[in-house]
Amino acid sequence: ITLGHEIGAGAPCLKCKDKCEGFELHFWRKICRNCKCGLEDHDVQLQTEENQKVGRLFEDTKYTGLIAKLKKDGVPSYRGSQVTISITTPAIGTAVSVPAVATAATVGPAITSTQGARSGPSAPTPVAPSASSAPTPGAPHAPTPAHPSAASVAATAIPAAIPAKKNVVKAVTYEWAPPGVNQNLALRYMELLPPERRPIAGTQGADYRKKQMAKQLPEHDQDPARCHELTPAEVKQMEQYVRKYKDEALGMGDLTLPEEMGTTTGPAGARGPPAGAAGAPGAESTPGDKAAVGKAGVPAGPGAVGSGVAGNYSCHHCQKVMLQGDPAVYAERAGYDKLWHPACFVCCTCSEMLVDMIYFWKKGQLYCGRHYGDSEKPRCGGCDELIFSNEYTQAEGQNWHLKHFCCFDCDCILAGETYVMENDKPVCKLCYMKNHAVHCVACQKPVEPEAQRVSYGEHHWHAEPECFRCAGCSKCLMGQRFMALQGKLLCSVECKKKVLA
Repeated sequence: ITLGHEIGAGAPCLKCKDKCEGFELHFWRKICRNCKCGLEDHDVQLQTEENQKVGRLFEDTKYTGLIAKLKKDGVPSYRGSQVTISITTPAIGTAVSVPAVATAATVGPAITSTQGARSGPSAPTPVAPSASSAPTPGAPHAPTPAHPSAASVAATAIPAAIPAKKNVVKAVTYEWAPPGVNQNLALRYMELLPPERRPIAGTQGADYRKKQMAKQLPEHDQDPARCHELTPAEVKQMEQYVRKYKDEALGMGDLTLPEEMGTTTGPAGARGPPAGAAGAPGAESTPGDKAAVGKAGVPAGPGAVGSGVAGNYSCHHCQKVMLQGDPAVYAERAGYDKLWHPACFVCCTCSEMLVDMIYFWKKGQLYCGRHYGDSEKPRCGGCDELIFSNEYTQAEGQNWHLKHFCCFDCDCILAGETYVMENDKPVCKLCYMKNHAVHCVACQKPVEPEAQRVSYGEHHWHAEPECFRCAGCSKCLMGQRFMALQGKLLCSVECKKKVLA
């Protein structure tokens, strides 16, 4: 069993670079003790952990078929859907003139044959005989030119056949692709995503997916063992919460083609995809499936699939019409009468694309896992866990476990103590003075949080006569006009000349 504190230990931070000594998990904050960044911000490969997390999420649900039958260390694991798709790009050649071996005379008008003519690449090309050549016995004679005045053509050597350029095949590896659909449909789905959101291995899109997997589906929202010191009563409440969202809200989006949406009725009489259609639950696909999708990247011709509107369907998010041939996402819990463009399948709170199309449906809205949890329970600003206790505190617009309202730097309890908010995190006075306080330009001492100060650009002063005064004549400038020059306060042009002299 891999302990949470062992995962990614010592990994460099991709944000802080050399400022971080390596990942060291805080024992309850879910962040690095050294740089305060999350595990997803460090150079750690998390595919196995992500698969296990999704496996636990869908365990004991109607989606159990997505979970591998084999369990590693007793933990159900999601079938990782990393896939490599071969994309064929038609080669674009350039016409190259081939010089004739012999000098050709003036060429007469083209010869037109009216009998037995064939069109297409297999039709033979008439060749004019040489002026000095005699007909070969048994060989077919070329037809007589229609214009007798046409000059004969000198013998030319027929150039060797130039092989046609082969199409370029490029293999693209996606960290994730929609499961259960053929490659054409999956590839078209990817093309409809913003380029920076496509989870191609080693790109910005793959990094985005990794971070969204950690943010949208926190493990401590589904597994009591990942939480910090829950009481038996809190564990029971959390288990009830998990059972509730698995039964009522959790789902995974699927793909379909809008024009294939049939008239079969679902549980509520809603229309659903026909049995066996691409994207329908239980549908099986083979690599040869066309799914009514043309070749990726090739524009559709007049009347081709993809050139028209797909029935009366419009996107539930942006209200724009669905186009034929373009895959749409549907959520079973929302009903088959609702479809989304791939890039519109987003959380209603954070507007981020739902990672791996995993959604939570509540009161007619799509949520990511995190914000569904926030809509059900308060979340602690210290440990990032949902609060299942009846007793907690509220401060600075956030909710906190009583034991987790601590200094963000040293973890000391702040109940009844003076604290300062730094980047929405509470910090005790001692740590504020040591790590965050600005320094007075005049006396070089840190400015206490409760003390009055004057700031001008990047410079700060104690709002005291002995600090906020003219550098030329020592006149107190509180409530007076002044000018600042290289961090020095001046009351007049005369003092400016005096200081610069």
